Amino acid sequence: MRRWVAIGLSLGLAGPAWSQSGGRPPGAEYQGRGFEFRPVAPGVYLAVGTGKISAESNAVIIEGDRDLLVVDSETSPAAAWALLQELRAVTPKPVKTVVLTHFHYDHAHGTQSFPPGVEVIATEYTKAMLAEGKSMSHPTAAGNRSFASAQVGNATRALDTASTPAVRRELAERREVWQRYLASIATLKPVVPNVTLTGRLTLSRGGREIVILHPGPAHTAGDLVVWLPAERILVTGDLIQPNLPYMGDGFFPGWADAIDSLLALRPAVVLPGHGDAMSDMTRVERQRDYLRDIYAQTATLKREGLAPDEVARRLDLTKYDADYPRPPGWTDEIVVRRRLGTVRRIFEVIDGR
Repeated sequence: MRRWVAIGLSLGLAGPAWSQSGGRPPGAEYQGRGFEFRPVAPGVYLAVGTGKISAESNAVIIEGDRDLLVVDSETSPAAAWALLQELRAVTPKPVKTVVLTHFHYDHAHGTQSFPPGVEVIATEYTKAMLAEGKSMSHPTAAGNRSFASAQVGNATRALDTASTPAVRRELAERREVWQRYLASIATLKPVVPNVTLTGRLTLSRGGREIVILHPGPAHTAGDLVVWLPAERILVTGDLIQPNLPYMGDGFFPGWADAIDSLLALRPAVVLPGHGDAMSDMTRVERQRDYLRDIYAQTATLKREGLAPDEVARRLDLTKYDADYPRPPGWTDEIVVRRRLGTVRRIFEVIDGR
């Protein structure tokens, strides 16, 4: 197991400037339940969106004796507001701490809806990306805005030819989800974390020990994970997922090394940023192996002088097809296009950019 680097902790002199004071923010008008709170252990919940509101990543709720720690602040101010409102039915304890696993929009753009005075913990890299507005201009955020607009347009056009009332209702509901998302992010002001760390930080919340770790550059340059040693629960954001994560900001091969260091903790359960809880660590090992394999093949082909698009065509990752089956309707060309971004990122890493 790698040694964790020494603690580095920075406390902001001023707390974040929240834009919400408790009222329902724009885009948070919905019916039904926006989240399912899945118990993982006593006082630990995986919060998963139901589709009633655009909540595109998981959040994790960890109870202390007096208050709550939430891992990741959701996709938008509206989604975070819905999470906090519905959380009251699970526990009346207040949220004291938010841990941001990384800066991507779907994990960090709901913080302004959390209560004033909350601690927001992240790495210095995540803090910088939020402070400089780069989480908003990042391709993942821009792409989701474009996707949302396209979904609104597609549903509007389909409503003109909907064949049954049931189809019309489904289309109208889909359009409203994405319209509300766009209304919510129009109010977005990314909150700058007020606590930063390198290495590890241990919190004691009554009888519960909560360890926050920076395992080195992996999914991004500034990932954090949360480890509950007594329960052997590991909360990973997008560093580990059941499906292949976005790799456009990845650090190869350090990402695979980070996974090895986390596997050395011997977690019983991994709570990822997307998808279901994972108790089969062979799935985690397969992601590690995939990361090492795509890096090694890309590096070899780059040394042969191939351009990124040709490398993407030449990659042979068929051994992982059972683990990561291609979605219905995906052609070989679509697979190549999706891999091209990862290949370009690996080129950047090799070239030191």
